[in-house]
Formats: sequence, C-alpha cells, structure tokens
Amino acid sequence: MILKAFSKYLQSYNEDTPCVILLVRWIRKILDKEPTNNIERIIHHEINISKNKMGMFLLTGKGKSGQTLIESLYSFAMSYEQQKFTRWVHNTKASDFDEKEM
Repeated sequence: MILKAFSKYLQSYNEDTPCVILLVRWIRKILDKEPTNNIERIIHHEINISKNKMGMFLLTGKGKSGQTLIESLYSFAMSYEQQKFTRWVHNTKASDFDEKEM
C-alpha cells in the first residue's frame, strides 16, 4: 500500500527528476504535515528525517521495520529509475547518435 502510494507520486512528476530525489521529497511532504491516512501514519511512526549543515537530508528508520521500509522504498525508486532508462534505450535508435553536418 505504501509502495502503491509512492508509485502514484512518481508517475505524477517529470521523468527527468531522479527517483531518489522524489522519494525524499515525498517523505518530507508527508512528515511536514499531520497524518491524514494510514500510509502517512505509518511513515510518521517509522521514518525520521534529519538535515545536516550542508542542507542534505538523511532518512533513518526509527526501528528495524523503519529501516526495512526505507530500504524497500529506495529499492523501488531505483527499479523505477532503471525501468525509465530501459524504456529510453528501447525507444532510441542508433541514428539518433549520428553527428549531423552543419
């Protein structure tokens, strides 16, 4: 159910944005507000987000199940990224890389 919600979020964004960045944005968006459904309650209960001095974010699990959730979401984001790349390779022709004479 959480992966399905994240999948819908991924599908609603530009394909040029890396999925890992979208994952952090999605979790931050959920953690920045009060939970309204079970998915948001689980994320609030299981995941913590921290920001370092350089402005980078770190996702940590509050427990073993939180760590597993983060790993699953990360794996899903990476597989989605791989699927986008595979689709791009499949739709690209060798002639797309030929230099055009000016």
